[in-house]
Amino acid sequence: MRRSSAAVAVLAFGLWACLHLAWVAPRLTGSRAGSSSHNQVRTVSRVPRMARGGEDLRAYAQSLPVPPDYTGPPYQGPASVNDAFIDHLLGLYKQQGKLPMKYAYMMALDVLDLLKQEKSLQRVAVPPGSKITVVGDLHGQYFDFVHMIQEVTGKPSPQNPILFNGDFVDRGPWSVEVLLCLYAFKLQNPTAVHFNRGNHESEMTNYQYGFAGEVQVKYEKKLMELFSETFRYLPLATVLENQVFVAHAGLPGPEERLWEDWMQKAPDEAAGVLKRDRQITLAEIEATNRVCEPNPMEFPLVIDFLWSDPKGANGYGPSTRVPMVYTFGPDVAQRFLAANNLKYMLRSHETKSAGYQETIPNVVTVFSAPNYIDRAGNLAAVAVLTNQGGSLEKQFVQFQHQPHPDIESGAYMKGKSLAPA
Repeated sequence: MRRSSAAVAVLAFGLWACLHLAWVAPRLTGSRAGSSSHNQVRTVSRVPRMARGGEDLRAYAQSLPVPPDYTGPPYQGPASVNDAFIDHLLGLYKQQGKLPMKYAYMMALDVLDLLKQEKSLQRVAVPPGSKITVVGDLHGQYFDFVHMIQEVTGKPSPQNPILFNGDFVDRGPWSVEVLLCLYAFKLQNPTAVHFNRGNHESEMTNYQYGFAGEVQVKYEKKLMELFSETFRYLPLATVLENQVFVAHAGLPGPEERLWEDWMQKAPDEAAGVLKRDRQITLAEIEATNRVCEPNPMEFPLVIDFLWSDPKGANGYGPSTRVPMVYTFGPDVAQRFLAANNLKYMLRSHETKSAGYQETIPNVVTVFSAPNYIDRAGNLAAVAVLTNQGGSLEKQFVQFQHQPHPDIESGAYMKGKSLAPA
């Protein structure tokens, strides 16, 4: 006999929690609310007030000293970030220098102010004759990241806008450096630097895959709370020139969030049960409350954009990543694109040997972390979209892994060489 969907959902959420939430720091209770527009929105305080960009945290940041021997770029507000600041910061990190904690706090607070002005779905114009570059997963691989910026994409500017499509941090041991460079880019050119949230911009993953440990070792635990708050305000998706949908992972999942044991054993048969008849619109995505820590029970649409994957067969299926996450087939993608008058989708979230792949028709994966975790052997790529006569035409630029200091991927994960005591 089939279980009720409610019972299955409760069981699946328990499994999700046991597998993926047990290691989140005990200080975190409840969640800051956010759900899709057709779900009830609940708002519960998640972090101390000092991690929400209040004046008390700014006062704390201002009270922090700058080490007397620091020779890197000084941060004195967004107006202080110019090309010289960016070049100096990139060089500082290549030499494995460290930005003072005072500046890390101040930059994160100022980026948080910018992100609060954005929407869950951002709409970005790409006028005829102009271009935009979409960058996939970076995962704290700083030396590959700086090579990409200096040799592949160029630095972002009004003439060279870039959309960074999530998974900035975790695994790679220079996640702090990658993130603060991205935040510096955003402060210098807030309307030319765009972010989408990835599944690794969440506490759940950050406490498991190293970013939280790295922040604690390089700075202090309290700064992680502020970084987490900036992540909660990241957009979930971006539409380029009303033509191209960009999200980190996937598309809206089935309307009834069934999860039963037999689905894992017969995923193709699950497609006949897991369905969506009513298409979610861009306006609904734009109205979604994104300010949450994602979990599949309260925020299913957020989970879909951060976690799901395309598959070759039609319909929905169960994901092998985590419970209550679904895969989607070519028919699901085509219906979503057609309902919203879109041409194709760019997403990331999966390593590809060539750095990119049209995974299913009109859904292209782009991944920008070469030789992922120092052993995948993959090329990386970025997508360059150029408006040619009113149509966004895509091409891909590949690049290879770069030499880096002898620090293992995942070094800040629990039990690894650089993890905090």
